[in-house]
Amino acid sequence: MKKLIKVIFTGGTIGSAARDGKVDLDGNANRRLIEMYRAVRGDDIAFDCDEPVSMLSENVHEEQLHAIYTAVKAVDPKKYDGIIITHGTDSLCINAHYFSLTLCDLELPIMLVSSLYPLEDQRQNGLKNFVASVNFIEKGGAKGVFVAFANGAGAPVEIHLASRLMFCDQITGWYRSVLGESLATVENGEIKYLDAPSLPTREELARGGKKAVAPDICRDVMLITARSLLNFSLYDFDRRAPRAVVLEPYHSDTVCTSGRNLNFKQFAEYCRERGVEVVIASVDSRSNVYASAVGLPESVICAYDECTESALTKVMCALGAGLSAGAYLSDDIFFEKLHR
Repeated sequence: MKKLIKVIFTGGTIGSAARDGKVDLDGNANRRLIEMYRAVRGDDIAFDCDEPVSMLSENVHEEQLHAIYTAVKAVDPKKYDGIIITHGTDSLCINAHYFSLTLCDLELPIMLVSSLYPLEDQRQNGLKNFVASVNFIEKGGAKGVFVAFANGAGAPVEIHLASRLMFCDQITGWYRSVLGESLATVENGEIKYLDAPSLPTREELARGGKKAVAPDICRDVMLITARSLLNFSLYDFDRRAPRAVVLEPYHSDTVCTSGRNLNFKQFAEYCRERGVEVVIASVDSRSNVYASAVGLPESVICAYDECTESALTKVMCALGAGLSAGAYLSDDIFFEKLHR
């Protein structure tokens, strides 16, 4: 009996075409993807297709996220062998983290598939990512949320834990996992799991049953990335303040704490006075603390041992659920914690 996979189309570049130098949504792209798969693999899999939204992923709002979430939750895990969500590349990272938090309790593998170029472009990797996702559903033996992505024409498709995906590289659009450790690779239909102590075991991945968080999300969260000469005094929260600020520190878990306008400690105190929660993400719990990071205000919350993208999404979901910004940061919801 053929395996049955639910395909949830959402638009994005994989659902677009290039016309007159402009890439936009194309109503034939979904059918084209299935036809291209059939040309490569034949009629070996049954696909049941749905399209709850059609968007360029840079235009995503809460309504589209919730529509995709609802479509996935409606899938009967006893009827299907897995789910593939086609998605644009621009907002893939944070949305993948969102689905890893909210859908990790579904007893199926959920694969996010994107393409850097429209399917008729010879540089596209959408078909390759789609085929690898089918292979992973067939042979991976895992439950939860994953991203399939090939970085370049000759590269294998990497399978990422959605909870460890990092923002893509500028210009190339290539995606990587934190620590450079993807979960597995797929090449010529064969799945090779990476052997790394920070990654979950095959048994853990097969077990499933993770406790997901509520799907509501808060937009009023500001991400600030540490950089040389970052002037915190330019942020004015007296007119309108965010609910929380997530600060991505330097790689050594540091940020400027001297002087006045560039001083993070003063900025943290400014936020505390205005009821804005401040989270530093991420902090390595095993590293030595630099002198510049000693004496941070008690109001500052540290997100330990997970990538910034994971912590940011957790803060958005916690506030969306009516909780404090740090409510989920100590939890390991879907293998996002790096020191295990």
